Amino acid sequence: MELLNKQLAQEIVDRTMGIIGKNINIMDNRGVIIGSGDEKRIDDIHEGAVIVIQQGKGFEITDHEAKRLNGVKPGINLPILFDNRIIGVIGITGSPDEIRSYVELVRMAAELSLQQAVLMNEIQWDERLKEELVSQIIHAEGKHDSLFLERARRIGIDLQLERVAIVIMTPDRKKTYAYLKSRLKKDDLLLMQDDRIVVLKVVPRDDIDHFLRKTTETWLNGLRMNEQIQVKIGVGQFHEGLPGFTESYRQAVMTLDSGLKLSPQNNIYMLEEYYLPVFLLSASHKGLTGNLQPFYKSLMEKDVKGELTESLRALIDTNGDMNKAAQRLFVHRNTLRYRLDKITEITGKDPRKTTDLLHLYLSFLNHELE
Repeated sequence: MELLNKQLAQEIVDRTMGIIGKNINIMDNRGVIIGSGDEKRIDDIHEGAVIVIQQGKGFEITDHEAKRLNGVKPGINLPILFDNRIIGVIGITGSPDEIRSYVELVRMAAELSLQQAVLMNEIQWDERLKEELVSQIIHAEGKHDSLFLERARRIGIDLQLERVAIVIMTPDRKKTYAYLKSRLKKDDLLLMQDDRIVVLKVVPRDDIDHFLRKTTETWLNGLRMNEQIQVKIGVGQFHEGLPGFTESYRQAVMTLDSGLKLSPQNNIYMLEEYYLPVFLLSASHKGLTGNLQPFYKSLMEKDVKGELTESLRALIDTNGDMNKAAQRLFVHRNTLRYRLDKITEITGKDPRKTTDLLHLYLSFLNHELE
């Protein structure tokens, strides 16, 4: 890994020059200028830096030395150390007598900036490794090998903890990711996808559904109020072991997909509320819904005014209660009875019968989920 690159070198130069008001040059371990207050000097060889690298110690350039060397000005050059080895050189332009009192502080500041950058890079690298492992977990087929388990242990992922998958669809992944990152617990796992973010949330042993609803509502409200972002959230269920993470993720994805199609006005979709649509969607993915009769489609084709499909949906939403369905539709019970007779005539299924209503409901779901 390249510890001292042009971007970091120039950041150190700009930050330091703003404090001391002197020109700064930073050279790599070959003596090439990679950061400078004078852009024209970038990529030039700095002979003073070459001497520092060769001798392993600082080198002062007086007016006399500056005339003797090629392409240098009076100043002081000091090695930049990392893990007790020279990885570059920092040079301050000016009379050595004027700058000698603070040149060591400048070098220390440069080394601290380098150490901080390396630490941040290591943290980011660990985060990338974690995300890669999370991706492997949720897309796993079969058992994980011992190498995978060792990698997880090495970067601090406790695979024994109970987790549930939460999938978040967001118009701004970067802000949403940052918001979640600042609020998740140490053992929660996070993965950014193309237009979604996956969280494997550590859950308590008791009252998991209440915990997940409260957690997702907090995220939803926080993102809306603090970031002005409206998200859609699908929540899976808890399942035991590593394969349980994969199943929970699959459920969360299909719950979100089902909720977006059936209840786009909502923002949080829990599997317990979309169990049948998710079951049907899962069966569809396996090619098992081809024999479902298109009752709802046939009804739509002959329902010019849309009254029959509206009445069927009202009956479904009220669990087959004709009185409540009529009230919801603002029609007389006899009017609803007439419409249900027409539905029976068109589809061959009487929605007043539980099994026929189930057939019609499955046909409706299949149509909406396609």
